[in-house]
Amino acid sequence: MGMAASQARYLALTARKTNTEWEGQQINQARTALANQSANLFNQLLALEVPNAPKTSDYTEVQYSYSDGTNESVIDSWYQLSSSDPNYNYIVNHYYYADIYTGSQKYLENPQVQTKGELTIDDFINQNPTVTYNANDNTYTITTADGNSKTYSAISEQTMDTKLENALRDFETAVGMAQDDGVLTTDGVFGYQDANGTWHFFLENEIDEPKDYSTIYVPSYVGNSKLTELDQLTEDQAAELAQILRDLPDSSMSEYLSFDADGNLVYNGEGIYTFDMAGTTYFTTEQDLYNSMQTQYNYEKPIDVQEKLAYYNASYIKTKIEETNHALLETDGNGRFTSVKFDDDSVVYSLNVETVTDEDAYQDAMNEYIYKKEQYEKTIADINAQTSIIQQEDRTLELRLKQLDTEQNALATEMDAVKKVIDDNVEKTFKTFSD
Repeated sequence: MGMAASQARYLALTARKTNTEWEGQQINQARTALANQSANLFNQLLALEVPNAPKTSDYTEVQYSYSDGTNESVIDSWYQLSSSDPNYNYIVNHYYYADIYTGSQKYLENPQVQTKGELTIDDFINQNPTVTYNANDNTYTITTADGNSKTYSAISEQTMDTKLENALRDFETAVGMAQDDGVLTTDGVFGYQDANGTWHFFLENEIDEPKDYSTIYVPSYVGNSKLTELDQLTEDQAAELAQILRDLPDSSMSEYLSFDADGNLVYNGEGIYTFDMAGTTYFTTEQDLYNSMQTQYNYEKPIDVQEKLAYYNASYIKTKIEETNHALLETDGNGRFTSVKFDDDSVVYSLNVETVTDEDAYQDAMNEYIYKKEQYEKTIADINAQTSIIQQEDRTLELRLKQLDTEQNALATEMDAVKKVIDDNVEKTFKTFSD
């Protein structure tokens, strides 16, 4: 190998050796970062709190109870009086459950309040009407003897909007003008919209005996349940509505119901409706129904934008009745109470001693334990999975580092051989020139 070639080879080997050393440093830094990540995961593992299952004993206590012949009562807590009283030595909190007749208000998620149009006809014959046609704007004006007048404009496809179309369709159905093909008949139909938004119609062919037609919409169904407006109340209905009004005085029921001076329920026979749902009869009001009956944006889907319907009933609800009294508690030789006498009762009641477990509280605690246990196990699994990935990456880097070490040794051996060749060439060159 010539001098130049040897020098070039030596430089290439030096560059390669330097590169492997740099790559080895990079791998060591990466392994250090992986070690830090692994340490952080281990610290997270150490910081985890292992959930403990609840014990039934933590939710079990001794309970004193007694019966007064009507209710089963429980003594909830007691506090000893500091002053000496020969009649009473404790303040006792006790409770029992009773079925209390209670009025309630609920909201129906999908009310589907359906309406029925009722055609009303205002006959002007007895009012000596005068009908005037104005050819300039194609309108009819009906003026009654008392000076009141209404002007009806021609109905055309150009003036049609959703509300007018719905009103006209209902009007034509009511008077028998609707066609089988569903096409609206606007020829000879004139109308106007009053301040309440109700459309009124006049037929040109009835000019000699003019009539004002309008349709009022009354609620008829809630879902598949027929609505019935109450005109008279049965004794049971009066009792139920009275309880609803007592418990819900600010509801819409107060618009239609009241109490007289003697406390009797007063109802004028309008505005209260009933409907059946799941075998139970419920009440609702005209106001609540109209709150749910929204503008019919689509004639084929008139109930798609309704608000929740408020509805009412009264029923017996199990209610916790709590009382606090001064009491005389007697004990046995073991420190347990045996009897109780309250300051508002002359009877001395024998106390039953029971060990009871709050099953609901225990089950809640168990559910929380199961949830925390699943969270704990998931966290452990996640940490183990991340640790496994880190270990795999570290093994890959370690293998690459060993390869670089082997390559370093090979490069060092070859560099020594090339250096020897260069040294020999240099020595031969100097000998040549020295001769």
